[in-house]
Amino acid sequence: MSCSAFFVLLLTASVGGFRSHCRFVKVAAARTHHNSGSHARIESTASFSYMSTDAMADEANRRRVMLQQMANIVILPAAAATSNLPALAATTDAATNTTTTTAHIITDSAVLNSDGSRIQVHLEYIPALDAYVVHYYLFGERFGAIVDTGSPFLTCPSTCSAWSYKYKWGCYHPERTFDSGFGNTIEGFDNNQGKVVWRKAGFSFDDSQPQQNLTFGVFGPDLLDGPGGVFFGLIKNTDKWIRPSFLGQTKYKSFCVDLRENSTLTLSKQAMIPGDDYIPLIQDLNRRYKAPVVHYTAKAAGFVVNGLPLKLDEKTPTYVIFDTGLSGMAVSDELYQGRNLQARKNREKSLWGEVSVSFQTKAGDEVQLSARKPITTPLGKDTPWTKFKGNLIVLGLAFLDRTSMTIDIDDNKLQLNK
Repeated sequence: MSCSAFFVLLLTASVGGFRSHCRFVKVAAARTHHNSGSHARIESTASFSYMSTDAMADEANRRRVMLQQMANIVILPAAAATSNLPALAATTDAATNTTTTTAHIITDSAVLNSDGSRIQVHLEYIPALDAYVVHYYLFGERFGAIVDTGSPFLTCPSTCSAWSYKYKWGCYHPERTFDSGFGNTIEGFDNNQGKVVWRKAGFSFDDSQPQQNLTFGVFGPDLLDGPGGVFFGLIKNTDKWIRPSFLGQTKYKSFCVDLRENSTLTLSKQAMIPGDDYIPLIQDLNRRYKAPVVHYTAKAAGFVVNGLPLKLDEKTPTYVIFDTGLSGMAVSDELYQGRNLQARKNREKSLWGEVSVSFQTKAGDEVQLSARKPITTPLGKDTPWTKFKGNLIVLGLAFLDRTSMTIDIDDNKLQLNK
């Protein structure tokens, strides 16, 4: 299945008016799933021309129908032996805690170290979503959500249906929640727009763990339909008027999304990147251009397509956002048009064939992320933030799959390992 990604405006309703911030659409990229557990991408044959709003709506409707037809092949987790809640089957190759303290194994494929400062949970790849899902508990109910380094919130669906919306996200029970102190908002995700109710309830990665009361957003059907879904946001820092982020409430300082053979998410209250082998992260989009959340962003050292480098203006920085909730790649309009002209001039058969983005580490080494025929869309001529100057690239799973990405948030460090 091939789809396009594009940039949309997210409106947040609040007392006294509307506020806005920007959001990247999360859509599926072509992929096949091997029985061995590894993932191999199918070469996309999609057209990379810009799609109109009407075309996007038609495409979303087509995907919705197709995904509903695919629902009968989704495998639900087995029921837990001690309750009616679904539980993830135990794995024999679960990753172990990397600290020197004794690790305590808890159910649902989670590993918690002895002082509670670090937890590692299993990630499940869902082909119908083309995404990695993490499982967690709210008010004793098990939920699943797409691991998303491009958004800040803990969320859950307002519905309770076994086969709706591509995946059984979980069952919402409002009577088990309580008032968060925050009013409802109108949010836009994945070319959908709808109401989000902000509630509070006990959260844990396993129902045997102590719970922490957290604020979370409840998505209505409008946000779950078509290309929508439930997201587990890993952006920590936001402007004050934004609703509380998951990491901001839990006080974790670092995380690692490891999408290699045994996919895991590790959250840590201590830094995890030693030495100078890291890519410096910058906060220009928030501080200079007023993006309301602090995206995990670095400056690109190089951008090569089909073996041909796209010239990057040294006076105009090229910012790269790392977003596990996006399937392919999105680029600013100037870069997209420049690449289009280059391909026509050279009579290339593929517009985005072999794509490589390079970065310079603090130690002075070069690190590359590459993908073959990633689904690529332009962000459009309108810049998303105030007086934005520069080029923008958003890298999704096509580049991050089969890679471990560790981020020390407070220290502005990012490390990639194959």
